[in-house]
Amino acid sequence: MSAAIYRTRYFIATAMLLFLCFSAIGLFVSVQFGKRTRQISIDMATKVYQLKSDVIRNEFKGFLKGLNDLEPVRQQINSRQDFIQNIPLIEAILLSHPGVTNGWYALTNNKDTLFHTISKQGRDRESFPLTAYRRNWTNIFPLPSATLTPPAASPSALTGPAATPPTANPLTPNQPPVIHSNLVTHNDSTHWMLTTTSRLPDASTLVIGLDINLIQLQHYLWSVDTTGRAYAFITSPDGIYITHPDEKLVGKKMPENEKPTAAAKRLGDSVSQYETVISSFLQIPVVRYYTPMNIAGMQWNLVVDTPVLAVVEDVNEIEKYLLLFFMFTAGIVLFFIAWAQTRWQKEFTLRQQAELQQQQLLVKTQSLSIEAERQQKHNALLQLNTLKEKMNPHFLFNSLSSLHALIEQSPELAQSFVMKLSNVYRYVLNDYSGGLTSVEHEMELANEYFFLLKIRFGNALAPLEMDIAAQHRSQQLPFMSLQSLIENAVKHNVLSKENPLHIRIYSEGPYIVVANTLKLRHDVQDSGKQGLNYLRSIYQHFGGLPFLHGVEENTYKCLLPVIPRSQRPTQ
Repeated sequence: MSAAIYRTRYFIATAMLLFLCFSAIGLFVSVQFGKRTRQISIDMATKVYQLKSDVIRNEFKGFLKGLNDLEPVRQQINSRQDFIQNIPLIEAILLSHPGVTNGWYALTNNKDTLFHTISKQGRDRESFPLTAYRRNWTNIFPLPSATLTPPAASPSALTGPAATPPTANPLTPNQPPVIHSNLVTHNDSTHWMLTTTSRLPDASTLVIGLDINLIQLQHYLWSVDTTGRAYAFITSPDGIYITHPDEKLVGKKMPENEKPTAAAKRLGDSVSQYETVISSFLQIPVVRYYTPMNIAGMQWNLVVDTPVLAVVEDVNEIEKYLLLFFMFTAGIVLFFIAWAQTRWQKEFTLRQQAELQQQQLLVKTQSLSIEAERQQKHNALLQLNTLKEKMNPHFLFNSLSSLHALIEQSPELAQSFVMKLSNVYRYVLNDYSGGLTSVEHEMELANEYFFLLKIRFGNALAPLEMDIAAQHRSQQLPFMSLQSLIENAVKHNVLSKENPLHIRIYSEGPYIVVANTLKLRHDVQDSGKQGLNYLRSIYQHFGGLPFLHGVEENTYKCLLPVIPRSQRPTQ
């Protein structure tokens, strides 16, 4: 019966089952890992977009800072003379931002008009007469018409709704300044014009403005965020590029394929959208984010392109290597099973030959006693049963079933489960020809084995209590003794969440005691007590204190005498 279990067809069936299980686990973990990593990539791209968006918005707010900071100074100007005295301060504040290099001001009354353009080069500023296109822009606001007549011919053109003269009520003294903003095309270049208009107490009208060349603006934005992993561009409501990494496109019409499609998804702020597209600038896949950007009354749109992170490309490699790893692991397990089977068959054949020779020798010599013959047969059966325990596939099948259920619930715990299962079988397949191993190794096996049982039975199995004295840890125990007693306790007792099974391992005198609560099952078939017979026989083989077991109150106890490392089997 034993030999039939190890026939080739049984081995092939077991090998195929293991291979399919490992392959299925690897494929499942790979797919789940890929989905999660792609989501992480989108989350990372969103963080990059948020940082880039904040940088752009802060810079544009900074462009308005000079105009806003002039308000306290303006409130102290009551006349033309006050304004002339404060011109150096006004120029310094107006061009305080490093990205702003051009501004102008105009002060007009019924007599004359004072026009000046301010330009900044590094720390130096220079002033010169107001250019024609700036005068045109200034003329659309409520100033005395006699002094602000534009030139007859102008190479500039005003674009956008602010090009039409406003219809607001005339300005009154001490009224907060009115900010006007729009785009102006001049000599094939586009300018962002920002202007505040206010009325002084002496009835003069003060206009202060900024002139931001969009090409220069793009240069400045590149210098602000040189290490960012995203690039941004801004468009007007009618699709004109305000900024773009490709300077040739600034001021040009945006093509239709740059606009959001119906597949775009909304972010949590409900106003921003994103989708994955092919960037016409980088010619690679990017995660594109669209969000409104309202600056100085301009209803612009901010677009941020974040290249699909390299981690997404690495995911495919990781998935491939992960699947290969599981297949390789399955091959290793199969190799060890085949190796163990071959070795067992060889040893079994050798033992049969040895037994036959021993029997022939006993017949010929009749010099050995009946007790010696019985002991030899018993030792052979003991070794055979030990090997059967090593090769028993039931525990492996139960463990794989638990692992299959665990993968969906907790992938991280499933990984620990696989490692524990691997450690148990690695230990079981070790060659302990002497029948003994260290107490320390037995403790490690007991903990690994109990972890697998705990995953399977959950709260029906109480945590393992282990308290073994330090002097016992360096001694020896029969191979797989603690594991066998834990297995018997689980096999022969009722396990439930209401009455969980408690197992305790501790030192007591020269013994290591394995105790468990006793609540016997009635549906367990007689196992022949092979585990207890194995322990009893091995202690008889090595001599010394006997192996003891029995019931004490409501607890079943097994007392395992520790065997010193120097002790050898009795002859």
